[in-house]
Amino acid sequence: MTADVAQRVVMTLARSLLPLAVTAFLATGLAATPHQGSLLFVDVAVEAPDGQLVTGLTRDDFELAIAGRTTAIESIVAGQEQPLSLVLLVDATASIDVDVGRDLIRKAIEKSFLPKVAPRDRVQVGSFARQIKIGPAIVNDSRALQAAIGKALELPKADTFGPSAIWDAVALAVETLKNAPGRRAIILLTDGRATGNRLDVEAVAARAAAAGVLVNVVGEDSEIVLRQDANTGVRVRPGVALEFIANATGGLYAPDTASPAVPGPVLEKVLADLHERYTLAFSAPSGQPPTVNVTVKRPGVKIRVSRPRTSPTS
Repeated sequence: MTADVAQRVVMTLARSLLPLAVTAFLATGLAATPHQGSLLFVDVAVEAPDGQLVTGLTRDDFELAIAGRTTAIESIVAGQEQPLSLVLLVDATASIDVDVGRDLIRKAIEKSFLPKVAPRDRVQVGSFARQIKIGPAIVNDSRALQAAIGKALELPKADTFGPSAIWDAVALAVETLKNAPGRRAIILLTDGRATGNRLDVEAVAARAAAAGVLVNVVGEDSEIVLRQDANTGVRVRPGVALEFIANATGGLYAPDTASPAVPGPVLEKVLADLHERYTLAFSAPSGQPPTVNVTVKRPGVKIRVSRPRTSPTS
């Protein structure tokens, strides 16, 4: 890697180290108002102090404000009553084979992800290496979904070398989901070693947030050294950018801290987080795009909120 490329990598990661206030602002976000009186939707995860997801909440447990003014919540849909439109996006580059192994990832998906997919969930499977590919939507067909997972990961070895365009792959997944019904989300499995991207992480996070797509990440959070020559190198933490894009879109960043990696339980946790969210509907006023804030009337809880999206039937 040249010094110029390494510098761009470091600059990208440095820009990702934004203040937590900015991250929280992006997670609640600004939304364009299509027209007066139109319904918008936000997806909210509620986590107890012990890290467990809080279920069983009702409309009375939430407050929603636009530009500081309390706004009525028109309806609430809890958990799997709201199906997912999901892209499972897997890093199939050579570095993954070294660190984890595509066969281990495939087995983890088959064991921990496939049995947990709900009958009404709409799932697309994609991978990225030399090329970025995302398959068609599959609903209530576990055999077809298993075959799609195998196809996404069974790449010729030569195709696993080259750039690792993580952000470009996420951008393509966002594009496929921007008009999808239901709760829109991406589950990204990657080591975070992004190279060869046309778009940077901030631009892709903004696109995902604007489309109401939750970017959830199963990745690693270890420090790596990018060698410049025999005597110099640059220390970076790919997990910083991965955590940024998850926070900026209201998604969940779930690093796999096990050594060796055990992605199955982490993948199961991320899918459960998506299934147990609450979808709140509210009317947006005309005029400038509003700042939307959601609070939960429970002490000590932590929430993750998507940017508002338009009607799930649009």
